[in-house]
Amino acid sequence: MKKSLGLLLAALTVMGGSLMAFASSANTTAASKTTVAAKIAPVHINTATLAQLETLPGVGPKLAQEIIKHRPYKNAHDLQSKVKGIGPSLWKKIAPYVLFN
Repeated sequence: MKKSLGLLLAALTVMGGSLMAFASSANTTAASKTTVAAKIAPVHINTATLAQLETLPGVGPKLAQEIIKHRPYKNAHDLQSKVKGIGPSLWKKIAPYVLFN
């Protein structure tokens, strides 16, 4: 009985440590996502380079090239109507980082 109780306590200790490690890694992941989002600099959509446009979430080289190709843009509606691939969901991701002037 004492041996069983000892094994049970050891298992609970190991499980508790695993749960704590899991909780800690979840907090770290959430914090790193916040840090990444905070590092995106605002981009002037009418003057940004290809590399600067690619820093926007969801914008790769092809879409960045399309943005450059159809310049200038007056506002978000103008951008979305001229560039195929920038719809409401992508606009929602990039809107905080896009400047038009």
